Amino acid sequence: MLSWPTDLLHHSPWFTPLLPALRTLGWRQFPTAATWASLPADLLPITQSGQTVRFVSPSQLDEQGYELRIAQSGEVATRPDNWHDCFNALCWLGWPKSKAALNGQHLHELSQSSTGQRNRARDAATLFDESGLVLACAAPDLVQALHNHDWKTLFQVRRADWSRQLAAYCFGHALQEKGLAPFIGIVAKVVVVEVPTGWFDLPLVQQIAELDSELAQRIGAGQLREPRALPPLPVLGIPGWWPVQNVAFYADTQHFRPKNLPKVSRAKAR
Repeated sequence: MLSWPTDLLHHSPWFTPLLPALRTLGWRQFPTAATWASLPADLLPITQSGQTVRFVSPSQLDEQGYELRIAQSGEVATRPDNWHDCFNALCWLGWPKSKAALNGQHLHELSQSSTGQRNRARDAATLFDESGLVLACAAPDLVQALHNHDWKTLFQVRRADWSRQLAAYCFGHALQEKGLAPFIGIVAKVVVVEVPTGWFDLPLVQQIAELDSELAQRIGAGQLREPRALPPLPVLGIPGWWPVQNVAFYADTQHFRPKNLPKVSRAKAR
């Protein structure tokens, strides 16, 4: 069984949206199939098709499609001793409305396709599900800095505004998995949620609940149907998300890339 890093999960900003669920669960070891099966009923999300979500071993599932199975029976395939699937399940607990909305988007697109092939709407849903980050922001100029790839303004000039004017919340379970051992080059795909000044003083549970409701509404309104609608954010630049954030660190333009700068692999650059 994999070890369970309680201190990291409870104190790293990568996992902040999971804190309400983690505190309720009180786990001190990696969850087993029996652990998932015994989750409190009031923690279990509901799909848009009205199914109670359950986390089950893939061996219990037939060959039905992953998203279709969730919509029809609520069963989410969750491999044992697998961080990727563990974070996916925890994100269902942390972002229940948004995860249900993403599943609803997959189901709608499947119903419109005669071939079952993926399209851009499903690609966008998967991209955000895996690598998404929610940026709550009360300053329109910082939103513009994000879209302009003005990383100096976002991370250095306006550094003091983080937690007062904007804050980042991991949504994607692949992004959270990377948070166990971060490395240079991690980029999230962002949905910006505009919030009023003072919003950051709300309790964490209320913050996440409001963001979850807003995200679900946007997904239902068709605002996450294009991958290009999700701007990139090099997350290691966020204050507190990387141990050494000095001038030299932010000067790395292969990680903090200006807009329209051609991408060069680090191996080639050497």
